[in-house]
Amino acid sequence: MLNGSPLNAGPLNSLPGGAVDPVYVVRGQSFVWALRVLVGGVNLTAQLTGAVTVDREEGAAGIAGFDLFIAPGTPVVPTDWKGRSVTVHYITTSQGVTTEARRFTGQISIANWNPVTRLLSCECSDQLQQRVEGMTVAAIDALIGGYWSADVFEPVEGRSHWDYALERLSTRPASLDCSPTGELRVTSWYAGAPAFVFGPGTTLYQAVELQQGDLDRATNRVEIEFSYRYNRLWQRNKNYQWQSPETQGLTGLSGFCQFRNNSHELPTKDMIAEAASGNGETLLSPDYYTLPLTMADPCGDGSPWSNTFDDLLLGVSWIGARRWVQVVTEKYTLTLATAAGESEASRIVQRASYTVDIEDDRAQEWTDDPILGGSSGSSDLEDDARRDAALNVALHMGKTEIIAAHREATLTWQVPTSLALGIDLTHTLELNDQGAHAIGKCRRIVDTFDLGGGEAVTAISIAVMRGGGVSDPLALPSRLGAGAGGGGGTGSAPANILPTQLGGRLTSPPYDDTLEGFAGNYSSTTSGTETFPRRIDSIADEIPAADRDERQLDAAVLYRVGVPNDLLEL
Repeated sequence: MLNGSPLNAGPLNSLPGGAVDPVYVVRGQSFVWALRVLVGGVNLTAQLTGAVTVDREEGAAGIAGFDLFIAPGTPVVPTDWKGRSVTVHYITTSQGVTTEARRFTGQISIANWNPVTRLLSCECSDQLQQRVEGMTVAAIDALIGGYWSADVFEPVEGRSHWDYALERLSTRPASLDCSPTGELRVTSWYAGAPAFVFGPGTTLYQAVELQQGDLDRATNRVEIEFSYRYNRLWQRNKNYQWQSPETQGLTGLSGFCQFRNNSHELPTKDMIAEAASGNGETLLSPDYYTLPLTMADPCGDGSPWSNTFDDLLLGVSWIGARRWVQVVTEKYTLTLATAAGESEASRIVQRASYTVDIEDDRAQEWTDDPILGGSSGSSDLEDDARRDAALNVALHMGKTEIIAAHREATLTWQVPTSLALGIDLTHTLELNDQGAHAIGKCRRIVDTFDLGGGEAVTAISIAVMRGGGVSDPLALPSRLGAGAGGGGGTGSAPANILPTQLGGRLTSPPYDDTLEGFAGNYSSTTSGTETFPRRIDSIADEIPAADRDERQLDAAVLYRVGVPNDLLEL
C-alpha cells in the first residue's frame, strides 16, 4: 500500500497562457497498483520479475528495462526479440476508482539471455534518433523549426537527418523527445504556469536534492566573429574627344575646308583602338569625323580634292571602359551577453566564428569576357539570403547556449508513482515541500516499479532557470557594404579634350612625349625644324585604392540576453 491520492486529470501538454488551473497533489490516501507490459502486443506481465524501470528525459530517447522469466522447455532466440514493440502501463486504484496511464512506448533494442536463471533481460528504447533519421528534411523542418544554414553547417545531402535535427534544435531553447504514447514533440525550455503543484507532505522523506552546474559552464557571454565576403564588379568609363585644331571647331565640310588651308598628319581609326587598349581600356561607342574621300570641288573654290584613305580622322570621340573585381568583406562583431556577461569581472565567455563566402562565376566572366557596353559604377555579387540565414543561426545558437547554461540547476524529488500520473516532460511543476520551494520545467521522469517489494516510485526533476535581465530582439545588423560602391551612367562625366602638338615649323613647341593626345607634323614643314612622331595617346585615370584593394567594413553589435528567474528558495 502507498499513501496518496489518485490523479484522474488528463495530460496537460498545452496550457494556453497558463489559463488552466494547476492540479494540487494531495496526500493521505492509499493505493493499489499493478503493471501491464505488452511485448509485440502480447501481455507478458505474469512473466515479469525483479524491477521495471522507465527513464524519460528531455532531448533524449526514452528507455525502459525489465526481466522476463521464460519457463523451462520454452525455446528462446534472443535475436528474435529485438525490435518487438513494448508498452508499459501503470494501473492504480484508490477509493474504488481505477486509473490507467501509459508510461512508455517503444521497442526492444537489446535482449540478453541467461540460460541459468532463464531470465531474458530486455533493454528498450522509444527509438527517438532512428525515428527522426527516417523523416524527410521537410518533415523535420515542420516539427522542429529553428534556423539552419549550409554556410554554418555541412550540406544536408548524404548526411544524418538526426544530426540535421540537432543542428536546428541548437538554435532553439527547446528539446525534442517522445511522449509516453510515442508521439514526437518539441517543448520549450521556459517555465510557464505550474500544471502540477506538490505541497507539504507529498514527497518521499529526504528525497529532495538540488544539483548545480559548475561555474565555468555558466556561459554568460558569447562573442561571434562573422564575416560576409563577396565580389564587387566595377566598371569605369571615361569619355575622350579629339579634333584637329585646324578645323576651327567646325565639323562637316566646313571644318574640312578650314583644315585644308593648313593641313597636317591625322590619326587613323586603328590608332584610336590602340590608344584605348594601350591604357587598359576597351573602345566603346566611337564617333568618327573622317577626312572626306576624293571630291571634285568640296570647298566651292574650284580646287579638286583627292583622298583614297577612308580611315583618316579629323576628329573623334569615344568611351574607354575598364572592368575589375574588388573583394569586399563585411565583418560583424556580435556579442550576446547577460547582465553579468557585460561586466568584465564576471564574464564567462565562449567564442565562435563564421564566414559566408559568396563564390560566383560571374566575377571571372566580368574580367574575361569582352566589354560590349555598360555604365560606370559597381554592382555586388551578394547573396543576402545566405548572409541572413547564417546570421540568424549564429545569433540564435549563441542565445540558446546562454539560456542552456542558465538552467543547469536541477531539483529532483521522489513521489509514489500514483501521485505522478499525468505529469509529462512538457509540464511546468511547482514543489513546496521539505524546505524547498521551486518552479521549473520538467526535465526528467524516472519510474521504478519494484515487483518484489511492492514499491512504485517516480523521481521527478525540474530545470530551474536563473539569470534575470532584459532581452534585446535578435535583429540582424544592416548591410555594411550596401550601396557603398557608387555608380554613374555612361557620359555622365565631361569629355576629356585631348590636346594636339604639331611639329615641322618654327612656331612648333618642343615635343613633349608625356603629353597625351595627338602628335604629328604639318603637311608643309620648314627645313631644320623638329619633327614629331605620329601617335595618339589617352591616359586612363588611376583607380583609387579604396575601389581596387580589398575593402573591409566593420561593425559591432551588442545583444542583451535576459534569463527568467524561476522561483528557487531553499
